[in-house]
Amino acid sequence: MTSSTEIQTRLAHFGALTAIARAITVPLFADPKGVVNKASGSDYDPVTQADIEAERALRAELRRVFPDDSIEGEELPDHVGSNDFSWTLDPIDGTRAFVAGAPVWSTLIALSYQGIPILGMIDLPALHKAYLGHCEGDYRRAWVMSDDGETTVLKTAPCPEIRDGILGCTAPFGMFGPGELAAFKIIGAGTRFMRLGLDALGYGLLSEGRMDIILEAALKPCDVRALMPIVQGAGGRITNWEGGSPVDGGRVVAVGDAGLLPELYTYLGRAMR
Repeated sequence: MTSSTEIQTRLAHFGALTAIARAITVPLFADPKGVVNKASGSDYDPVTQADIEAERALRAELRRVFPDDSIEGEELPDHVGSNDFSWTLDPIDGTRAFVAGAPVWSTLIALSYQGIPILGMIDLPALHKAYLGHCEGDYRRAWVMSDDGETTVLKTAPCPEIRDGILGCTAPFGMFGPGELAAFKIIGAGTRFMRLGLDALGYGLLSEGRMDIILEAALKPCDVRALMPIVQGAGGRITNWEGGSPVDGGRVVAVGDAGLLPELYTYLGRAMR
């Protein structure tokens, strides 16, 4: 069993990790360098100099301060530690936004204990704020911090019907197959309206009560784990499309009001037949 002191020590270090990542990513956001397409053929999956340098620096800091913790990341090989703590790093979530100059890119950092994400951060340097969440057993809390130090507790909004909801997705025509896209369109047609291209910011806005539903697919573990404590800590739910844990990525649905899930699962289930 872990102690609250061990978790609080790691939570207190999120600020140092943010500063390390920002020192690399913010200057390169102003002048992106080393953009490489990792995909083959006609696909496009960019990685930048900022992705690699920031992840390397974050790993070095974690190895220095918490040498027994495991580390997973998007760009570099996993480090297997000797205890039950594991960090998951995505130095730039929303690399396309980063390359295009859109300020919605973020740095995602998650801490898991025995495979369950308990701390998560979405740091948005270009928007001068960071979302954080802490979920551990029955303890659930999420908050957003501005760069000037102002902290606001997060709480999702009630949304009794899909028709009342605001739907978000980063790139439906890029991340969904034909059946998944059909389900997304059906759900989207029944919502109040939708907003696209937000990357992890959409999950932060859901946790603030500004949005109600996020539907995405083809996500990696490093895309999801930092989001889970934030959404859950604010009172929302985040699962895969079958209702299970999204800890390993794939198809993800997040809602501010858990009452929406049964109807959403019905539509999403049709996409998987």
